[in-house]
Amino acid sequence: MAIDPRKRQKKLAKKKSKRKMVVSGKKKKLSFGEKLSQAKAIMIAKDSPITDTLIRKDIFSEGIGTAILARKMPSGRIGAGVYLLDVWCLGVKNSYFTVLTEDEYADRIRNIEIHEELENIHPSCLRKLIDDCVEFSVELGFSPHKDYKISRKLLLDIDSTVCPNQYTFGKDGKPFYISGPNETEQQDKMIVNNLLRKCGEGNFDYIVSVGNIESD
Repeated sequence: MAIDPRKRQKKLAKKKSKRKMVVSGKKKKLSFGEKLSQAKAIMIAKDSPITDTLIRKDIFSEGIGTAILARKMPSGRIGAGVYLLDVWCLGVKNSYFTVLTEDEYADRIRNIEIHEELENIHPSCLRKLIDDCVEFSVELGFSPHKDYKISRKLLLDIDSTVCPNQYTFGKDGKPFYISGPNETEQQDKMIVNNLLRKCGEGNFDYIVSVGNIESD
């Protein structure tokens, strides 16, 4: 029996419209779900078991290095807090929280180890090191990186009081600021002037590569 072309067109149009609504709904759900997962990821990760606590082996002789806390989430992914620590002066210079597959996490570690030798550290000592580093820098007038308030949540269930280690910050008993590749001339001036106010002349050292500040 022949099908009325108009009815067929109407039926196809209805199917197409329905299909578009389904696809649109999936997109909205995916977008909404991604936002939720980003918002909830740190909450899930902070209650997940620790798999890695790593620190640059020679951080105190080099003055700066990476600390990493990794937790395995129920999904099998790794929730990692990464902290760039300036133990001579600025404290937590950079920090972020990220969720990675196990392979992605392994790649991230390999990339860091191109420049730094990492070693395992007890979770209690990792937290103590980071907390003490923040306290040291705050006393000098330097706040931790803005994203530290997020990544710090991974540390909160760790008891730092059981760590027997004592950490000494600065170099040769004094704060020592070394200008990094991302610091501008204006930032260098602000940091050195802040150290002058907090410590007094001669009570800190610094190295900068700009013309308007005489480097030590």
